[in-house]
Amino acid sequence: MRGIYSALSGAKARMEMLDTISHNMANMKTPGFKKGRTVFEAALSEAQSGNGTNGVNLTNIREGFSDFSQGVITRTGQPFDMAITGGGFFKVRDDQGNFYYTRQGNFNQDTEGNLVAAGGFKLVDEGGEPIAIEGSEVTIGEDGTMQMASGATKKIPLYNVEDETQLERLGGAFFTLKSGEAVLVEKPMVLQGSLEESNVNIMQEMGRMVEAMRVFETTQRAIKTYGTLGEKLNEIGTIG
Repeated sequence: MRGIYSALSGAKARMEMLDTISHNMANMKTPGFKKGRTVFEAALSEAQSGNGTNGVNLTNIREGFSDFSQGVITRTGQPFDMAITGGGFFKVRDDQGNFYYTRQGNFNQDTEGNLVAAGGFKLVDEGGEPIAIEGSEVTIGEDGTMQMASGATKKIPLYNVEDETQLERLGGAFFTLKSGEAVLVEKPMVLQGSLEESNVNIMQEMGRMVEAMRVFETTQRAIKTYGTLGEKLNEIGTIG
């Protein structure tokens, strides 16, 4: 009954794909969101069954990954909105001192003047300290240099991650770095008063959803067929 195991694995893989597509579609309006993808592989199981036969050919999700391609840049006119063009991530920190990376640039000021992202994560400088703005007026250059009304300046650093497969999605547009290091972008490009949109293409996602559901339904029918066949074989064995 090797076929039923292959069908079960295929159904599970398509369910994982549907979950990823649903998450993408739910975040199509999230600034800086990077769509998720799943990679399928046909794996020959090396496990041995009780009667000594070899394992079956299974279709499994090998891994999930994020597509970090550039999203469309939209002008907002909001002074604390920032869009990254090209490579790089903003670095933010939670209240426990944990760092995350994101391209979601719709920042606001908290009561202490700190620039904060969604979820209350604070934008940090090269030293890992929150970036605070004096007052509410600021000019941000393309290199990330901030000029405040008082004349004071600060720098918003951007970071590159050499191996982006080490970025694990925390939720929405935020990522943790599982291993390796993030390095400063030498020539950052930041646009004040603009946002990078999600790179989710709704038509592509809907097409992938239809395809995944079609294959899922096919595997469901195959599972039912194998189940019926198994029952018939058991009946024959009982009669014999």
